[in-house]
Amino acid sequence: MARIESVETRAYRFPLDPPFRAAWDPVPRTHVDATLVTVRADDGTEGHASGGDGLPDAELLGRLLRGVDLRASERVRATCGTVDLHGGRPWAVEVACWDALGKLLGEPVWRLLGGRQERLLAYASTGELATPSERAERAVGLRDAGLRALKIRFHHDDWRDDVEVVRRVREAVGPEMAIMVDANQGWRMPGDTSPPWDIAAAVRVARALEPLELHWLEEPLPTADVDGYAALRRLTGVRIAAGELVRQEHEARDLLARGGVDVIQCDVLFVGGIGGCRRISAMADLLGRTWSPHTWSNGYGLVANLHAACGLSSHPYVEVPFDPPAWTPAQRDWLLPAPVEIAADGTVAPPPGPGLGVEPDLDALERWRTA
Repeated sequence: MARIESVETRAYRFPLDPPFRAAWDPVPRTHVDATLVTVRADDGTEGHASGGDGLPDAELLGRLLRGVDLRASERVRATCGTVDLHGGRPWAVEVACWDALGKLLGEPVWRLLGGRQERLLAYASTGELATPSERAERAVGLRDAGLRALKIRFHHDDWRDDVEVVRRVREAVGPEMAIMVDANQGWRMPGDTSPPWDIAAAVRVARALEPLELHWLEEPLPTADVDGYAALRRLTGVRIAAGELVRQEHEARDLLARGGVDVIQCDVLFVGGIGGCRRISAMADLLGRTWSPHTWSNGYGLVANLHAACGLSSHPYVEVPFDPPAWTPAQRDWLLPAPVEIAADGTVAPPPGPGLGVEPDLDALERWRTA
């Protein structure tokens, strides 16, 4: 038996040069902040994780979890849930406990979760706006490198310009490559007060995209507009995805049961941890829907969601943030000792080894440490 002894954190800031111009963020990003969580057990077993934001006081979490058996994953989840209620996402601690448990038992997390599949098809999740010709050229490059799916961001002033980007990409890559579209209307960055789409606008966009045979249309409405999602789902044949940044499991439940979304996208670092997303994935399966997680936080967040998706998800695709030259594995995976690689057949697997399969190089990371 191994019991949790302490929770520690290290803060880092990684510079981005040139800055990354995310489609959903009006402010170019010059750096990435990250907090690395370490959970240590009384037998010396350590687990690590990172991702999400607003991580609460490590001393509080350490005090609440001290003495808890690493195998009591549901107790860890429930305790973290009480902290989440009072502000700050504590789920990197829950994920770090899963990493430590996997190391203790000598098994990868995806297998501890049920081992549904060892690999998934990666969809290249693009991050910046591009002209129709530039995005089509990049899409062909991804296809020729073995990728079988990609996601295109909307955010031009006129949505018709976004639709034209998708049309050009579809013409360039042909019918075999899956295309997702992210409208990014579910939430806003700090200070961005631009109005989201209403139902009428979302319906117009969805119907304009129907001939282009999308795999899904993501976040065409504010996340809280559950009734709007239900109305939209009745008015289009395009698969609808949503819920990437919900804070509570009941929000995911409502999007599935009342909103009728086809794909729920909860991230293990943002809602419920791995244990919470296990519940959400099971709920989606029972309703004839699927769970496919959001993964845009950092390399550790990608790895954690990869393990969870391979262990739990019935959806064939998983998100891999990848939009060269704007967003590369070097920018995404700087916290990891080695980047996550997409195989030549377009699939991706978690790093091999027990737990999350990752051991941070703390000496190499020291140059970016801020606290």
